[in-house]
Amino acid sequence: MASADITGLSQPAAVAGGATYYVVNITFPSPGPAAAPAAASAVATPATAAASPVVDTTAAVADAASGNGSAVQRVKQAALPALATMAEFFPSSRQEDDFMHAVALELNKLGFRKDNGIALVNTCRDEVCRPIVNLIDKEFGLSFNVSGLGGLVNCGKTGFKAAMSHSPEFLCDVDGTIKERYIFFAFPHVSVGESGEVGSLLRRGRGKPSSACGALIAIKNDINADNGVTPDADDAEYVLLKSKVMEKVQRKKEGELLSLVQVTKAALEAITDDLEKLISLTVDPATADYAVITGVQIHSGNQIQGEPFRTERTCDYIAPHKMYAVVRGKRYDLQLDSSAETPEVAASVN
Repeated sequence: MASADITGLSQPAAVAGGATYYVVNITFPSPGPAAAPAAASAVATPATAAASPVVDTTAAVADAASGNGSAVQRVKQAALPALATMAEFFPSSRQEDDFMHAVALELNKLGFRKDNGIALVNTCRDEVCRPIVNLIDKEFGLSFNVSGLGGLVNCGKTGFKAAMSHSPEFLCDVDGTIKERYIFFAFPHVSVGESGEVGSLLRRGRGKPSSACGALIAIKNDINADNGVTPDADDAEYVLLKSKVMEKVQRKKEGELLSLVQVTKAALEAITDDLEKLISLTVDPATADYAVITGVQIHSGNQIQGEPFRTERTCDYIAPHKMYAVVRGKRYDLQLDSSAETPEVAASVN
């Protein structure tokens, strides 16, 4: 089949629930005996946003291959109300794939590559967290799963030692010793709906909005109801996560109700503390280099109302927290490039 012909990019075709989408004029010749079409791509520059999101034409090419003709493609970016919410509560957020690419570039400079280390990844067990794991695997090879409920590291020293024993070894060009490299990732998560509401999430195949993170929402509700920590062997992970978060939560005044943002940030602090404690108990900087990358994974919605849910209509972001590497015993704080637009920039132009 001949290649697709992209003849132009229209102005915004519609705005539904704050989600702008564009019509890409793609013409596909009638199917024939020729080779399969080359993927087409275009870049849309909305008049209402500073960022330049890429229009994903994968589905259009698939439609063409099946003889369905032209297709409407939607911008791969969160709705503007969602961007505004992230700008308010997580102003350093950047799109997940851009974040991981920037992290990989910085770590590559310090010697961390796919062929000479192993990533230990801690996210919530929620299936919507999987994209960041896939991106980590793409950059650093298959990762070791140390995930727990709500993103708490529950595998302990034994789990960490097991993971680290899987790392490739390399010859240090400075002292000639055999060393290993580990990259520790930790991300609790939260969702921001297309209208900007914190905690709302549209899930595949469900007619009504769901939420994320469910465990942290339950902890928020327990704290606001003044419910203490009760040991429960049948719910051990939740009890441990709740106790860790409660240690970090600081109420501003008596009777104040905590928000999901506050609880999520408290969880991030608790998870980072636990991660760094386990590293101090299991990693010897004399025999291994390591990196720590933590932050909040944010699922933002741009679902078009009245249409079936599709994963390409959500866009995940990362709000970075601690990012550093320790190489030959020396700490290097990571500074990601600022070329990508942040929600603060994108939402400020309306």
